Amino acid sequence: MLKNWGILLLIAICIGLAGCNTSANAKETTDQLQENEQPIVQDGLREEDPQDLSFTLEEQTYKLTQKEFPILYQYINNFEDPEQTLKNLTYTQIQKDQFLVEFACHKNRCSHLLIDFKQKLSYLLSDISSLVSIQPSPEGNYVAFLFERLREDEPKHQLMVMDLQTVQTVELEAADGNVLAKPNYYQYAIQSVTFMNEEKIRIISEDPKEEVNDTITSQWIYQ
Repeated sequence: MLKNWGILLLIAICIGLAGCNTSANAKETTDQLQENEQPIVQDGLREEDPQDLSFTLEEQTYKLTQKEFPILYQYINNFEDPEQTLKNLTYTQIQKDQFLVEFACHKNRCSHLLIDFKQKLSYLLSDISSLVSIQPSPEGNYVAFLFERLREDEPKHQLMVMDLQTVQTVELEAADGNVLAKPNYYQYAIQSVTFMNEEKIRIISEDPKEEVNDTITSQWIYQ
């Protein structure tokens, strides 16, 4: 009888020790999971929560986020004071909540970004160029941007026509049968840009086919 009680007591002790060990292992596993669930914190910011920046343009406050405006966000965060850098950029209002932003400037040449804060869209129009003119269409649905670069010390231009509803550029096609390179690759100089109506634009430019830089008038359509 005493022998049986001894066996039972030994079994109970073993079960107790196993239970303690299982409990300790479970607690250790839980602690590890909780530790892994904690967000990584660096310089006081959560890694999955990038810092948004707010600033005011034309008495309206806008927010710049990494997800919605990655090009501009990445640029300003290369500086020690991103908020001040953002405020110091050059903004030209195109329409309500739409601005042309000049950034990354060097010797009067900049990158140009059209940004629509309402639609949360942006479009990089030009790099390393000078802005010559901004020409809106008669009804304001389109806008023509003319940019300049120097090629062998000669000014060459890029014409970009933007659909302001979609924040996308439109494709230009010659409307007058003139075989001329499209005006959006800095291939020749452009003297003037004029909207004829909401679907047609006229430019006066040099003729790249001629040795003497004679001017030529051409018309371009888009839809």
